[in-house]
Amino acid sequence: MSMPVATRGAVNARRRQRGFTLIEMLTTVAVVAVTTSVGVPALNGFVVGNRAATQVNTLIGALNYARSEAVSSARAVSLCPYLEDAEAADPADRYRCSNATAWGQGWIVFRAVVDEAGNATGAREVLRVFGPLAAGDALTGTVSSVTYLPTGFLADGSSSPGFALIPQACTADQRRNVSLSLQGQARVASAHC
Repeated sequence: MSMPVATRGAVNARRRQRGFTLIEMLTTVAVVAVTTSVGVPALNGFVVGNRAATQVNTLIGALNYARSEAVSSARAVSLCPYLEDAEAADPADRYRCSNATAWGQGWIVFRAVVDEAGNATGAREVLRVFGPLAAGDALTGTVSSVTYLPTGFLADGSSSPGFALIPQACTADQRRNVSLSLQGQARVASAHC
């Protein structure tokens, strides 16, 4: 049985139409170019904002950890930006406070070591070390250390410490400001770069 002529022609027409025309290809390339030019900056802003949120959450986690340790151990616990001495013979001396207000290179949580009589020995027990921020990001504080009392309140009741996290390539409101209340609770606010 032979196929009708009309059906054979439709089959041949379908076989010939397998690729894209030049117009279809140029339209597709134009749509991809426009989408990319709009999407990439938005994605970059999303990545920078997400990184800033992650880093400020790490700082708040360290502050909450120090406060919790102070309350649970009934001893003062402090945070400070550190300088690392990799050559230190004693591992307890490897990290020391930098006495600076730049916190971007990392910080330590520590408490003073006391003897049986409760007197400070001058040594520190480092509880946790937090590494540096991503390259190019800056974290500055209004103080060079934060100390929590066993009550969970700040040791220096006369001022409320604060921090400013400014990510590299910061735009719009990607800056994060962290302020501590006199009761030791942290609060975060977005700010313009």
